[in-house]
Parts: sequence; structure tokens; C-alpha cells
Amino acid sequence: MLRLRLRYPGSFLGLLVLGFALALTPILFVLGDTLFALRALSIQSRHSVLFGVGLTRELRGLGEDLTSLERIARQQLILGDADGNAYPRLREQLSRDLQRLGARNLGGSSQALLQRIGQGDSAIAELLASGRPGDEISGSVLAHFEDMNTALQILREDLDRRIESEIGALTAGTSALRDRAVAWLGILLPLAVVLAWIVFWLVRRSMRQLERAIRRLGDGRLDTAVQVRGPRDLEALGEQLDWLRIRLSEVDAQKTRFLHHVSHELKTPLTAVYEGSQLLSEGVAGRLNAQQQEIAGILRDNVIRLRQLIENLLDYSSIRFQPLPLVRESVAISEVFERVEHDQRLALAARKLALHKRDEGIKLLADAEKLRVVLDNLVSNAVKYAPENSAIELVARRDEDWAVIEVADFGPGIPEAARLEVFEPFVQATPPKGASIKGTGLGLSIVKELVVAHGGDVSLHTNHPVGTRVRMRLPIFGKAAAA
Repeated sequence: MLRLRLRYPGSFLGLLVLGFALALTPILFVLGDTLFALRALSIQSRHSVLFGVGLTRELRGLGEDLTSLERIARQQLILGDADGNAYPRLREQLSRDLQRLGARNLGGSSQALLQRIGQGDSAIAELLASGRPGDEISGSVLAHFEDMNTALQILREDLDRRIESEIGALTAGTSALRDRAVAWLGILLPLAVVLAWIVFWLVRRSMRQLERAIRRLGDGRLDTAVQVRGPRDLEALGEQLDWLRIRLSEVDAQKTRFLHHVSHELKTPLTAVYEGSQLLSEGVAGRLNAQQQEIAGILRDNVIRLRQLIENLLDYSSIRFQPLPLVRESVAISEVFERVEHDQRLALAARKLALHKRDEGIKLLADAEKLRVVLDNLVSNAVKYAPENSAIELVARRDEDWAVIEVADFGPGIPEAARLEVFEPFVQATPPKGASIKGTGLGLSIVKELVVAHGGDVSLHTNHPVGTRVRMRLPIFGKAAAA
């Protein structure tokens, strides 16, 4: 199946610029179209205004000329005297007005009215020039003036309607422009939003890939390659993160191999020291006095403690260096509790601690030995931090399909800020007062690895009224739950 790969700009800044350009393009298109239409509408409006003003002025001049002609004609008919130059001059002015109006291409009906006024003027001029008495021609002259005034009035009404039509066309054009702009915005604004969302999604996609990669590196999950798709500079940053992942994997493997080898090398001579201290305590080399017995006992106890620390290192290195095999079987939690109590009986007795166990007869599918190691580490930590003459609680209960196991002490507790860090390797809370040997900081790390391998989780909580409560959840599977 053919897969299309998105082609990103060469840089993150280029992607942002492209996003802004894509989002603004529809809006700029609407703005440009509107401005172009407004310009055309402005030209049309200017033309209509000039046409209306010029037409009104010329009609007013035509009316004034016609009135002056009628006054002079009446004066000549009634008094028989007139300025010989006034009438021809007014006729020339009237003729120019008619020509200017005729040049405007006002339409067939308006042109006919202009011709009607011009013909009336010619007829009146002929009557006045005929030399006939005024009484004989006055009726005809006045009739022609009345007809010319009627034609002028009709022409004014016709041209008023035309101007109103122009105004109506401008109003309709403005409304159409508004409607078109609204329609374009209704279509293109969602498109701009979609384009902006696509660019945001592309940016967010690359940033989330970087965020997940950094989080995996921070959590120590180094088995997944870092792949970032996006602009070239972000892809280059992803390649640098992948190089860092590989380097961290190599360093982690070297550290694990170092722990593995050093732990084995330390365990061999330590066994010889332990055997020697045991032989001294048993008097094989001669009877020891009380002070010598005490020294031999201290030596033996510290050798046991060192051996426990080395075993923790071995357990951690084996967990980190190799895949963790689990031998799952039906395990009764009460039996694991009994084994842990038996293994810790001397440590509990030394600090005069009571171990209170409580379970609900829960069984689950788990690796019994690794579950024992988990609880042994947790109880060992509780013994170390619990005050003398106090108690440690070991509780198991069922929560739907989960077994919840808790180990609680009444010691000083662990600060809130350190509760996540103590599960990391080589991180240890403040050791209790009087502790002769500081631990490796691997106990809770081993607990977390083994619990996660079983598909569970582990967390630290405040015990009440004081102390620490370690809570782990393990899944209960199938027949183990019903057994």
C-alpha cells in the first residue's frame, strides 16, 4: 500500500511561518476581494454623484433660460418693444444647454423631450420674426411655451427617476457586497481554522514525540529508538536524543557488567572471612575469652551484613543485565509471610520488634521466591527504620482482581519529595541513627523491578500516626484467585 510522507519545511520557524501564511491566506483573499469591490463601488458612486449633480445643474440652467425667453417674448408681444440682442443670446444659451443634455445619452424618451423643447423654441422664433401683430401670434407663442415647460417638467421627473435608480443600484451593490463578504467569511474562516489546526497538530505532534522521548530517557527506558518527524531541525534534535539513548544504554550496560563482576569478586574472599570468623567463634583454633568472643561475633555479624549487601548487588545486576524469568505458580501469601518472618526472626528479636501479620487467605499466580525477596527487602527496611520495642505490620487484602500487600513501620518516615526517588538504584533515604553500615540503595529498586515484572506497581505512603507504609499491588490471575 502506498504511503504518503508529509514534507515539512526545513525549520521549525519555517513551519510556523507556513502555518500563519496558510491561516491568513483565506482572510487576505476576502479582504482583497472586498477592497476591489469597494473600489469599483466607489467609482460607480462617484460617477453617479457627478452625473446627478451635473444633470441637476444643467436642468436648472435650462429652466432659467426658458423662463427668461418666455419673459422677453411676452414683453415683445404685449409692449411691442424688446432688446434686439437679448432674445437671440438667450436662444444660443438654450441651444447650448440642450446640446449638453443631449450629449449625456439620456435615453430615447429624454432625447425626444429635448427635441420637443428645441422644436418649440424654433417655432416661437419663427412666429416672432414673422412681423404679424402680437395679438395674432400671442396665443400660439404662449401655447408653445406651455408645451416646452410641460416637456421640461416631464424631463425633470424622468431624470429624477433615473437618479433614484442610480441610488437604488448603489444601495443594492452595497448590500450585495456585504452579503458576498459575509458568504466568503462563512466559507473561508472555517477553512482558515482548519488550516491553523492542521499546522498546530503538526507542531504538537513533533513536540509530543520529543516529550515522550525525553520522558522515556528520564525513566530509564532505553530500548525504544527515538524517532521525531517534523521540520529538519526537530528531526536533528531527535537524532541527537537517539544518540544520547544509545550512549546511556552503553553506559548502563557497562555499569551493570561492572556490578556483576565486582559483586562476584567480593563474594569469594568474604566467604573465607565468614568461615574464619565462624571457626574462631567455635573455638577450633583455641578457646576464646569473653572479649575475644564478642569481637568474633561483631566480625561475623558485619560479614553477614556485607554478604547481604553483595547479594543485593548481584540481584540488581542480574535483573538489569538479563531478562527476568518468572516461575509462576499458585502461591499462598500467608506462606510467604511465614518464610519472611522466619528469615527475619533474629533481626526482629535484636531490636525487640513485633511482626503483626494479617491476610485474607489470598492466593495468586506469582514467582514465590521473587515474591519472598520483595517482602524480605521491605521487612528488612522496616526493621532498620522502626524504633525499638515497636511493631511492623504485614497486611494483605483483596481489591477486586488485585492483591494489595502493605508493609508498615512506625519510624521517622520518608519525606514526600523523596518518595519517588528512593525506588531508583543507589538512592537511599537518610539512614537511621545508630546504623553501622550504610546500605547500597538497591533494596527498593529491586522491589520495584520484581513487582513490575509481575505486572504490578509499588508506592510509598505515610503511615498513621507516624512511619512509612509501602503498598504494592499484584494482579490475581484465573485459578489462583479461586484456589
